[in-house]
Amino acid sequence: MAHLVTLLSRRGDRCLIISSSAKVARIRTLAREADIVEVDNRPESRPPVKRLPQYSHAFRHAQRRLALGFGDEDFVVANASRLLEVLRAFRPHVVVNDYHDTLRIAAEAAGVPVVSLVMAHGLRSGPPLGAWKMHEVADRQLPECLRSFNHGRAQWHLAPYVDERETFEADLNLIPSCPELDPVQQRPNDVYVGPIMTPPTPSNRRPRRRPLVVSYLAEGNNRPASPYPRALAALVRAERNLEFAVLGGARYARYFPTGETFLGIVSAPRYLALLDEADLVITHGGTTLVHALERSVPVLCLPWTSSEAAWAVRAEEHGAGMLYPAYRRPLEWRVDDAVHPSAPVAGHWSLPISAQGLARCVWRILEEPGHRTAAADLAERLSTSRSRFDLVDLVRSAAH
Repeated sequence: MAHLVTLLSRRGDRCLIISSSAKVARIRTLAREADIVEVDNRPESRPPVKRLPQYSHAFRHAQRRLALGFGDEDFVVANASRLLEVLRAFRPHVVVNDYHDTLRIAAEAAGVPVVSLVMAHGLRSGPPLGAWKMHEVADRQLPECLRSFNHGRAQWHLAPYVDERETFEADLNLIPSCPELDPVQQRPNDVYVGPIMTPPTPSNRRPRRRPLVVSYLAEGNNRPASPYPRALAALVRAERNLEFAVLGGARYARYFPTGETFLGIVSAPRYLALLDEADLVITHGGTTLVHALERSVPVLCLPWTSSEAAWAVRAEEHGAGMLYPAYRRPLEWRVDDAVHPSAPVAGHWSLPISAQGLARCVWRILEEPGHRTAAADLAERLSTSRSRFDLVDLVRSAAH
């Protein structure tokens, strides 16, 4: 989103970013050209969130939303009202919605067209979240989070949602991928635009004494915990024939050794530069998967969510990497009162992720050259999607 703000600002557009207090400091460093307004985006009275499983966003996002308190009708109305006040003061020609649950309600109430910038699995035109495991969901009740959103929409006389994925849809949907990686039943307002960040810089790969493995760590931010960070740290300590670099917060530093084979906890710009040199990227399967593949780097995927798992499965089907084998275990079902008092929550509540398991997968990908060849094929397809459209023109087109 910050990169899109930079592109718009260079063309003379004024931009406003609405952010939570948790992210505003980071956004100020990334998007200096933008005005920034803080708006609370979590209910103060939400119940304590219990430990959610991997795939906690699965199946219509309701598991995550209900656990965060978005079943609170009063909060949805209050949050949308604050957003509406901000929009009316700024008077935008268009709103770009990046997975903000209530922003679309405010934009519709203000009569402002909306551009959506989300993964295809956030759209009704895409396969359901967790589509590749839907056979495990047959005849089960799944939690949903429509009542509170439709209560909010009714306050401004807006038509009710019939599918909660509508919260992520818009007059124009920009999908930061390519059809081959994430196929959908594409409609006229769905546009694949490839990765939305500064593209990789063409350069000759520097020869390294050891293969380079790059990983992204970002637990928290409403993502469930996993054993992966500690398993990766154990792999770094045990494997002296590889080099490693990690993008993540300072809290991970205590896990990792300093030394010749560990390049450190790196910043985002350094991380992107290292992707150009990497031989493998270990990813949860979201946008970092796309940034790896556009550099022809194969991926090992340990997804948090069902949408990330879907991307991982597609990359594996194309031969550009693999899904960590533990994620092929059947879903587990448990009742969590913070989500729903009677509908069990689907996910992987425990995963046997180990340094030994990671090592087997890493070396399998590194030693089979076909993975990089397949990743290069997807890189070409991502590049084609990126170069087909001008992002600024697309965003501006929705304002007319």
